[in-house]
Amino acid sequence: MCDSAKDIVEKFKALDKDGSGKLDVSEATEELKSHGMGEKEIEFFINSSSGDDEQIDIGEFAGLLLKLKVYEQRKKS
Repeated sequence: MCDSAKDIVEKFKALDKDGSGKLDVSEATEELKSHGMGEKEIEFFINSSSGDDEQIDIGEFAGLLLKLKVYEQRKKS
């Protein structure tokens, strides 16, 4: 999981395959699947993190990672 701002930016750039500055659903799905999430969980996280254009910018991505970190900690409890 990304812990620093630098880590978040590097992860975002690595996932942003087309260099658009935004992640589309397939790019974001790739990251969530790497955390072992199922389709319903992925759909929830993407819908709660993306804007009206169904794209995730760097700020939304940082928020998504924070939600994911909290979610994973609660799952372990």
